[in-house]
Amino acid sequence: MSGVSRFTDGRRVRLIQFDQRGCGRSEPRNELRANTLQHTIADMEHLRLYLGIDRWIVSGGSWGSTVALAYAQAHPEKCLGAFLVSLWLCRRSDTQWWFQGVRSLFPELWDEFAAFVPEAERIDLRSAYCRRILGDDAVLAADAATRLYLYEEGFMHFDAPLAPANQARGPDYGRIFAHYALNDFFLDDDALLRDADRLENLPVSIITGRYDCCTTPANAWDLKQRLPHARLEIVPAAGHYPTEPAFARAVARAAQVFVSDIEKQEGRA
Repeated sequence: MSGVSRFTDGRRVRLIQFDQRGCGRSEPRNELRANTLQHTIADMEHLRLYLGIDRWIVSGGSWGSTVALAYAQAHPEKCLGAFLVSLWLCRRSDTQWWFQGVRSLFPELWDEFAAFVPEAERIDLRSAYCRRILGDDAVLAADAATRLYLYEEGFMHFDAPLAPANQARGPDYGRIFAHYALNDFFLDDDALLRDADRLENLPVSIITGRYDCCTTPANAWDLKQRLPHARLEIVPAAGHYPTEPAFARAVARAAQVFVSDIEKQEGRA
């Protein structure tokens, strides 16, 4: 997850991060072929084996939490635990909220986002935007992707951001996001809740912001109901970004406690 190194003690854990297919420094850039959640899980397994790791803690924020949770469910025997921040279950209702429901809290932002497409298409903004972003018109695709990126940036913050959003990120971000969104993030509806019992023997920590309008607290709460042993913290005065002060302090504390619990479990304390 972005900025995760800020919340971990490098003297206690070995931190491993990677860029998902098509993202960051992974090549080929923006490639959508053979780019699914299942490919990402397989990539993580290859990485674990390549590095000679027996078991590891999986962690991520936002979409990274989805990936971490899906990996842990696929390979619970290879995990020491899961540390999930700003959890996103990618249910159909979560996607519907993201594209349509945000209007209830950010009407001006949503109306500007929706105005980009004809009125008849605004009932399904996911399809309307994804068609344009993944279409053959490169100029239109870049414009739509940037608008999607700025829309998300507009409702993720609790504290005012220190700097304006970097619009240059928009085209790359939007292309990958649209590919996943159009394919329901390569998950059956409710799959991550349905398979939650695969983590019943693993330590799980879930931390989310009370006012997270991107991956709403219902995601974390619903997983907690399926995993009663999990530790859940809903942070007051916090939105989506764990780099905001109140959220950052809470995530740092929770990460320290979680690592201590793992050390005790493994007899390393």
